[in-house]
Amino acid sequence: MRPGAILVVGEAIGDFIPRDAEGRRYEAVLGGSGFNAALALARFGAHPAYAAALSTDALGRRFRAALAAEGIDTALIRDSARPTAVAIVSPLGPDGVPEFALHLDRTAHDEREGTPRAMPAGFVHLHAASFGATIGPSGDATGDLAASARTGGATISYDINIRATVLPERDRARALIEARIAQADIVKASLDDIAWLHPGEPAEAVAKHWRNLGARLVLVTRGSEGAIGYGAGEPLAAAAPSVVVADTVGAGDTFIGGFLAVLAARGRLGRGFSEASREDLRDALAFACAVAADSCTRPGCDPPRRLAT
Repeated sequence: MRPGAILVVGEAIGDFIPRDAEGRRYEAVLGGSGFNAALALARFGAHPAYAAALSTDALGRRFRAALAAEGIDTALIRDSARPTAVAIVSPLGPDGVPEFALHLDRTAHDEREGTPRAMPAGFVHLHAASFGATIGPSGDATGDLAASARTGGATISYDINIRATVLPERDRARALIEARIAQADIVKASLDDIAWLHPGEPAEAVAKHWRNLGARLVLVTRGSEGAIGYGAGEPLAAAAPSVVVADTVGAGDTFIGGFLAVLAARGRLGRGFSEASREDLRDALAFACAVAADSCTRPGCDPPRRLAT
């Protein structure tokens, strides 16, 4: 185990992305919030391990090959005879924002033992991603895993990443998400996530509520307007570079990967998080916005290779 290692849990999904405006031609690309975040962390020089159940089918084998090629630790991956979960992405509108039709039932995503329930030794941080860390067998296991991580002194980040079609009704989903927020040190959400969870409420008020639940830092991404971090002091803001958008698939995963990579490079995860300065957080936010924007210039989740410092 390398110093500063980060454990990532969350879904791995085969994204079928349209390659024409009518949706007649699709390409199968590797995605899912957990997989994407691990990919971004590795490309930014961090030391991630990925824990999930992966199918032994053709897509599952592609996931394994991609993880190995990026140097991501796969020791905690479990084999599943079930097929890989998939998402059918609708042809993009003018804003480049995708819509996902997720197909999860009876897939590797449903394996009851895919996510560890106790934090293995040697990790300083746990990153829990999206609905894979919130609902179903993997969500239940993530709750236990987060409690174990906290007991062992690791920090925890949680990317809400709403996918409404696979969540229960809003009140129940909010309760599940808030239970995970209460376990986290760092919470990341988009304006769309906040609007779904708390319709009509300002992002700052929602961030304050989440901090009252226990989160120490709330990161709110705002698309082309960058991001804001709400912590103990005054909010921190970072702008997003202006780019030509191919699509926004995986931009949020690239963002959180960039943010965590900067903190990891400076020893500011785990017990070191308490020593993170405003400069550390400001630099991490700026880097996260820059790499997320860069990822949007290419189809699918394709984070740039750029070392965090």
